[in-house]
Parts: sequence; C-alpha cells; structure tokens
Amino acid sequence: MKIAIVDDERPSRSELRHLILDCLGEGEIMEASSGAEAMELFLKEDFDLIFMDINLGDMDGTTLAAMAKKAQPQVEIVFATAYNSYAEKAFDIDALNYILKPFDPKRIEQTIQRFLKKRGQESSGKALAREDEKKPISKVSINSDKKMILLDISDIVYIETGKRACIVHAKGKSYTASCSMNSFEERLKESGFFRIHKSYLINLEYVIEIYPWFNNTTCVKMQGYEKEILTVGRNQIKELKQLFSM
Repeated sequence: MKIAIVDDERPSRSELRHLILDCLGEGEIMEASSGAEAMELFLKEDFDLIFMDINLGDMDGTTLAAMAKKAQPQVEIVFATAYNSYAEKAFDIDALNYILKPFDPKRIEQTIQRFLKKRGQESSGKALAREDEKKPISKVSINSDKKMILLDISDIVYIETGKRACIVHAKGKSYTASCSMNSFEERLKESGFFRIHKSYLINLEYVIEIYPWFNNTTCVKMQGYEKEILTVGRNQIKELKQLFSM
C-alpha cells in the first residue's frame, strides 16, 4: 500500500506516520509539506490513500483533494486537520473520513480498516483485530447544516434522496445530509438496512406493511411514517419479500 501525508507541520506528519505504521505494520509512506509539493508528488507517484490537512499555507486542502482525485480517481482521501468547519465540503468530494487533531489512534485504526474493507483486502497489521471480533459501531455521522451529527443507527427509519442531498428520517426528526445515498448504503448495509429503490434506503426493523400500489407497483409502510409512500423498485421486490420470508 502506498500512502501520502500532506501537512505543512512536520510534527503532525511524523505523528501520523507513526500511527499509520502502528496499524499496518508496514507500508510505503511519502510526505509533502505544501500543496505545490503534493501536486508534484501526485503527478509522479500513484497512491492508494492520502491523509491531507486543510490549511496548507499555499493551498486549501479541499481544493488540493479535488485535484488529486482528478489526477488519480482511485485514490481515497482522509482529511486530518484541526478544523471541523470543513467537514461538509470534505464529504462533498467523497472523502473516506474526516479526522480532527489531536489524532486519536483509534480513529486512525478505524480509518485504515475502513479503507482495507472498501478495497476488499484483509489487514495483516499487528494492531488491527478481525472485523468480526470488534463491537459493531452503533452510531453514524452525518453532515447537516454545517454540523457533524452522530445518530444512533437504530433510530434511523429511512433515508431518501432530495434534490441535492439525502434526507435522513430518524424517529420524527429529519436531517439534510451531504453524504450520497451510495455511501449511506455502504455504511449501513450490515446494520439491517435495505435499498428498496434508488431513492430509498430503509431500516427493515421499522417496516410494518408491504402492500400493492397503482400500476402493479409495491410500496412499504414504515412505523411512524405511515402516511409516506415509499415505492419498491421492481428489481428489489423479490429480494425484499425473501428477507421477510414472504
């Protein structure tokens, strides 16, 4: 695995390098101390993962991240910064994670594990436990109204796509989130959620009725949202019914 650390502060780069190697045990890590230096590096080398600060002195980290993704579409970006006000913008470019300074070793470990899982790899790192031996994460973070909100996964009833964002419905409250539906599906697929339609991701625990609708369509009724009509895609009907042994 090839990793880049982009930060204008040497102590931060050194600390990140140490924490990453603690998780992986081994790996090729290269460093850049400015946006310009990083761009030169990205043009010469292909990376799997980039840890990037927001304030680089000569360039905004989110701008640099967008340029890096354009140059290397396969690369994953992790923002590692002291600023929490850029989280929404960071996830607009589909960042893998957003980590605040001072660095928490557990957050670094979770980020590495998330990357390895996304790439379909298994970690051989000395500090990483097997995924099935870890306590399942019970909360999910969303970026709503320029704030990062932690929601109990069990409270989320369903998620729908809006005009330019997703709307998370959680026990009577709604949150507009900048995260994509595909990202929510990936994060929640192991927590009892099912994508019934390109526009809807539902928590199966809250389904109270599956019923026929107009033009041979099928809908689901969700607890607490009985008046809402959630249509099931034709390709998902069979799988949904199988989940309930219908």
